Amino acid sequence: MLVLVTSMIGYTWSSKLTNTPATEFTQTESANDRALATPLSSDNTGVGNTEPGNAKPTEVSANNKQEHKGEREKDTGTAETLVSLEDLVSLQGQALMNELDSFWIQCTRDNNCKQQLAQLKEQIPAEWFQLLSHYPQTSQEWQVMESSIALESLDSLEQRVDLFKQAAEQVWGELAHQLFSDQFTHLDFTLSTNQFTEVDADDFVEHYQSLISNWQSDTTTLNTETPAQQYELAVSLIPDSYTPSQINTIKTELQHTYLDDEQTSSIQAREQQVEQQTQTVLDYHQEFDAFKATLDSQRSGSHSNWDSQAWGDYYQKEVSEFRESFFSGQ
Repeated sequence: MLVLVTSMIGYTWSSKLTNTPATEFTQTESANDRALATPLSSDNTGVGNTEPGNAKPTEVSANNKQEHKGEREKDTGTAETLVSLEDLVSLQGQALMNELDSFWIQCTRDNNCKQQLAQLKEQIPAEWFQLLSHYPQTSQEWQVMESSIALESLDSLEQRVDLFKQAAEQVWGELAHQLFSDQFTHLDFTLSTNQFTEVDADDFVEHYQSLISNWQSDTTTLNTETPAQQYELAVSLIPDSYTPSQINTIKTELQHTYLDDEQTSSIQAREQQVEQQTQTVLDYHQEFDAFKATLDSQRSGSHSNWDSQAWGDYYQKEVSEFRESFFSGQ
């Protein structure tokens, strides 16, 4: 489970501004940042900047948005802002990250970030303006912070999640929970699944159904919208401490609960194939180890006087024949 959380955390934190580097933003708008941006916090901690996320920015939507706005600008003679308060406050998580990315990509291309920010400063609340105007710089801050979070030094999942959240809030400030809502939801959900290590096998399905019910409002974020997805998640949460018989019983009950007959047949066939492949791999390694021991015995005995070239040729020939014989019998 700790590995799962580490991977989920890593999933979001590379810069999304891949097509327009943050350094370009900084160079283009550095004077503007000094003129427009007020201190991020009274204690100068740097809280309130922004750049999480991993998915690539939605440049197509940004371009479409700009095309329509460009048409209106011709009529009014003034530059229309690329983002509004409604655009920002109505979004959270990955969608909000994409909106911030799109703003900076587009205004940098148009070379009007200073003008855009000047117009927006009086239109949106201070905390949102700080988030938007400092986005490129804070993105870089977060990359540095994220790379230095000592998650591996902590033993428990709870400690790792808490440390990660604290780091995000330190860099991104009061809007961190809105900006990172997807990631925080995943982390909190993962914490809630820890209970299954203590659940009796007979009660597993009941506890799982209760868990899904409690997180019903987050099914999209958690990718558990369909019964099939809920089944796959349930299987992944079955503790390794259960016996094979208990696991099979739980899977059967889950299949009756979440899958139709066709899905059940498909999954059972897939699981059987995986089991067969796993057994084949185990058999191969076991037989090859025994075969290699025989070759090693020959090398130190009857073939000890062979030179390296002769032995190498013989070894490769024997191994090739072994593999051909093994897999032809499968």
